[in-house]
Amino acid sequence: MGRKPDLESRQSILEQAEHLIHLHGYHATSMDDIAKACGMTKANLFHHYGSKEDLALAVLDWKADLYREKRVQPLCEQGDPVKAVDDMFEQAAKFYGGNGCKAGCFVANMASEMADANEQFRTRVSRFFQEWADGMADCLKKAQKAGLFGPALQPQAAAEAIVSLYEGAILLARTHRDPSIFRRVGRVARSILEQHQQNRRNNTMGPKTPCGC
Repeated sequence: MGRKPDLESRQSILEQAEHLIHLHGYHATSMDDIAKACGMTKANLFHHYGSKEDLALAVLDWKADLYREKRVQPLCEQGDPVKAVDDMFEQAAKFYGGNGCKAGCFVANMASEMADANEQFRTRVSRFFQEWADGMADCLKKAQKAGLFGPALQPQAAAEAIVSLYEGAILLARTHRDPSIFRRVGRVARSILEQHQQNRRNNTMGPKTPCGC
């Protein structure tokens, strides 16, 4: 029988690799750098991950799962879609304000650096953003059917616009070191939905709005 994988070591490797790649980028981070950060030899690192590409893809998958859990799913479960969007930008203002608006979004960074260089990275990042936008669109469709929004709302286009505004706000906040950008852009994102609200006095769908994210 083969040796069972050391899950604790693999998790530590993912965390250290994410930290270095997030700060310095994929190309500027070496397996030597990651091994040193993990306190292990490079040979031991290669025992867990056969190549730098395999490791970076594993980090990307792990980060995408975390993002769904901490950012996407709570949004989908919010009963009021307008408030959910507002909360998403408000939380981003606090999070990025807390770290000096540095590093940006790991998934978007990987898209920028690797999408034209490696098809595996491109497709995984594409799948993540597609799932995010589709999940939000499903929430908006349910809200529309429930009478919260008028027929002129285009759920898919609205969802893609909100995701684009969110990621664009991360880029601007990172460039300007200004977390207040999230609140300004968040008001615009919220207005995309507000203009289609049918009944502003009763704009909730109950405690949860499943969206399939």
